[in-house]
Amino acid sequence: MIKVVLIEDEAPARKKLKNYLDKLGEPIQIIKELETVAETLSFFETIPEVNLIFSDIELRDGNVFEVYNQITVDFPIIFATAYDQFWMNAFETSGIEYLLKPYTYDRFEKAWHKYTSLKSNMTINNNDIFKKLDAYYQNKVEVKPEYKEYIPVKSNGSIYFLKIHDIMCIQSDYGVVFAYDSANKKHVLNQTSLKELQDILDPTQFFKINRSELVSKNYIEKISRYTKNTVAIHLKSHILKTSQNTTAAFNSWMGLK
Repeated sequence: MIKVVLIEDEAPARKKLKNYLDKLGEPIQIIKELETVAETLSFFETIPEVNLIFSDIELRDGNVFEVYNQITVDFPIIFATAYDQFWMNAFETSGIEYLLKPYTYDRFEKAWHKYTSLKSNMTINNNDIFKKLDAYYQNKVEVKPEYKEYIPVKSNGSIYFLKIHDIMCIQSDYGVVFAYDSANKKHVLNQTSLKELQDILDPTQFFKINRSELVSKNYIEKISRYTKNTVAIHLKSHILKTSQNTTAAFNSWMGLK
């Protein structure tokens, strides 16, 4: 029996993973489903018996590398995330594969076969794996997902199309998600969470700066310090703030360090 842990804070994404695991027809037992950094840290401090981890990166209370930087996780990890900028961090841990959302079953199955192939060997040479994966990404073997150019928006019995390049920022408030365009017009979107949008937006152009806001790089005019561990982001008509957990990643995303 292969004992699996799922680290994913979105129910639809967990359901997709479980459906794909069932489709494999392998003897698999999901022993734990984790949604936060705090839960993940607490669970692995118990030294559980685990064979494989499927791990998202951005969770509801922070970045999962806060866990992997604190404790040693020797189990192989298949990362599944909407962000492509963390793959180097992933393979510096126990990462063996990196699935970019939205991924297909075929792509998932290839990641699974990589795990079973490694599992069949008595010794895993992590440095060799890293070099091969580095070449894999450098040669662009991984097919990048195609991101949307517009978002359909329902309004007064009709549908109009909000162009992605016109979006300045996106905010979520108690399950209501809305976007502001370059003219500061507010659009109420059909999605109910930022995670749904992150799967269709280019992560090189949009960044989740806190639990409830995404910002477009194209409309950032200025960045200033807000507190010791956060920054204020000045847009054309908004001032948004990073959270303590996202400030360092945001600065890196902007190429500041």
